[in-house]
Amino acid sequence: MNQNKQDTVNLNTLTTRLKNEDERYARLSQNFQIVYWVLVVIYVLLIGIHICENEPIKEIAGITCFLMAMLIFAFMFRHFNKEYASVDYSQPTLLMLKQAAQRYKPFQLKTIWALVAVLLIDVGLSLNESLGFELIRLQIVFVAIFGIALAIGLLFWKIRYKPLRDDALHLIRELENDIAAD
Repeated sequence: MNQNKQDTVNLNTLTTRLKNEDERYARLSQNFQIVYWVLVVIYVLLIGIHICENEPIKEIAGITCFLMAMLIFAFMFRHFNKEYASVDYSQPTLLMLKQAAQRYKPFQLKTIWALVAVLLIDVGLSLNESLGFELIRLQIVFVAIFGIALAIGLLFWKIRYKPLRDDALHLIRELENDIAAD
């Protein structure tokens, strides 16, 4: 962002943009949460079917890994939905802006759970022999797909959310400089 644009950051405009994105993200999180809870039910049923059919324990363990990953994603999106739906814009401006900057950070400690879920999916795929994948080829494809998905996600963040975060950080600096000057 160039210096002229940074100088024109308007708190009211930024607050409106943040509210709109928070509402959109809360709805998106709610929808993903529903999808993952449906997948949890499906995987529980699949585990039951595999147990009834005396499938190898390796197959059941693989499906259980998928189940655990879906549970992690369901709870993550539940958390995100609550977080984004309950943003309090009546807080002091500096606090509200700092929370917004934190919400729109691309990498956060709490999202480590997404990595755990992805690793569980990888383990589940590796244990599932009925898919017929060679382990090395599976790992190469999985890592490539994960890398591409991560790159697309970061590009999306840079286009959609980085400007919000940059504007919030700019206003934080201005406010903190004003406070320090007083």
